Amino acid sequence: MSKTACHHQWAMTNLRSGYLVIEGCFHCRNRISFFSQEPVAPIDDYHEGEHFWSHLAHYQASQFDLKCEKCSAEMPLKDVMALMLCVKCNPECGVYAAGAQELGQKTWVYAALCADTSHSTRKCIPPESIRALNEYFNQGIKDPAKKIVVVPCSSRKSVDTCQGIVLADFGLTDLY
Repeated sequence: MSKTACHHQWAMTNLRSGYLVIEGCFHCRNRISFFSQEPVAPIDDYHEGEHFWSHLAHYQASQFDLKCEKCSAEMPLKDVMALMLCVKCNPECGVYAAGAQELGQKTWVYAALCADTSHSTRKCIPPESIRALNEYFNQGIKDPAKKIVVVPCSSRKSVDTCQGIVLADFGLTDLY
């Protein structure tokens, strides 16, 4: 079967538990995030070039990749530090708006969080990763009124005021 013609049936692979760690630089005011599998989240302050990184927060989180059960295509999700469920804190936010577009649906919106939390490099989660995550989360939903929407974290209005729940378990699709 050609990988381009396959209607992928994604499955989680390479499951990893750990922490989403967020650091901030008091010099440039940017924020970065990374995923750590250490038994305890690292909270070290350090100097890197002109940056002075300090620990701001950490959350239990999960990482995984996707693999198609039909054609064996793989979708590494190395750019996704964690997934965060939107709690609809700001109607002007792009993540909130992504769910509001689905009128009449029980829509859950997740932001795929990247390492460049402030988006100073203008890079976020690649579109093919977002597409595969949407396919994966929606492929097993039986209720036609339910929908999962995954958007890149660059859709957030403000990293400073964004609120959500970072997902820490692998069974999150069992809820649907």
